[in-house]
Amino acid sequence: MGVPARLPLALAPTPILRLDRFSRRLGMDLYVKRDDLTGLLESGNKIRKLEFLVGDALEQGADTLIAGGTPQSNGCRAVAAVAARLGLRARLVVAGPRSPVYDGNLLLDRLLGAEVRYCADGETVADGMAALAEDVRERGGRPYLIPESGANEIGALGYLECAVELAEQIHHGAPRFDSVVISAFTGGSQAGLLLGKQLAGLPGEIVGVPIASPSERVRHHVERTMRAAIHRYGFAIEVPKAVHLLEGDWPADRGDVADAELGLVAEVAREEGMVLDPVYTARGFRALVATLTRDRKALGQRVCFIHTGGLYGVFPFRERLTALIDRAAEQ
Repeated sequence: MGVPARLPLALAPTPILRLDRFSRRLGMDLYVKRDDLTGLLESGNKIRKLEFLVGDALEQGADTLIAGGTPQSNGCRAVAAVAARLGLRARLVVAGPRSPVYDGNLLLDRLLGAEVRYCADGETVADGMAALAEDVRERGGRPYLIPESGANEIGALGYLECAVELAEQIHHGAPRFDSVVISAFTGGSQAGLLLGKQLAGLPGEIVGVPIASPSERVRHHVERTMRAAIHRYGFAIEVPKAVHLLEGDWPADRGDVADAELGLVAEVAREEGMVLDPVYTARGFRALVATLTRDRKALGQRVCFIHTGGLYGVFPFRERLTALIDRAAEQ
């Protein structure tokens, strides 16, 4: 089966910047690839995945994109933005009860014209997406279901292309990184980077940081996604014998953000002029900094963290961030 059509959506290549203050503090060279700047309401890594997922949807003649997740899902917001851009219909399934006030990503979903269905008691997001798809078909529409986070072998092609892009940037003068680090919810983006590393000859180790699931679950998904892509597209590469993961720190509910993550969000914003998402990128970056603080040589001298986006995730934490910022100002 051929690779699905790629729909140009991302503002690429995204820039690579050195984090000067963190680099001095850690005693090594820490860079960030700003994949939060891929465009379409700063939709981050999801836009790279949707280039292929929506390309596949259009090849199949779809007129409705269906996605699901939490109320603050970056993936749902990205789907809503792409649908609005292309004149498609977006229907979203949101876990939990209806919110009396739209905030953060949920507010943007509605501003972008997406229709939102809230899960009934005992209903999973997957069940809700299947029911929506059936409803669309019954009305004569053509639905396309996008997996949560775009984390299948089609979505992984977006980060295969990111690895190709990064290899080209290195060829044209960017640092040759010893490690490239990315936050891993499911591991789909890391799977794409590992595919692209082999296909494009990207130097350095690809390292994931589990932020919401145990390492073994993430590792299994990375391996499964790579195998599916290799089988589906005939890539002449192999799944690596070891998938490198840092030990992350995740709560039972991924939306339960600790003060440490919010403190890091404020610190990075204040010192580097960059905003992390409390749920995803802040957890990954925190684990990376903790690793390098223990051993600055753990991942080599030059490390690149891929900022996968999630800017609007800070707004639902406005009250806690306000208190944190005010306390820091008083000290």
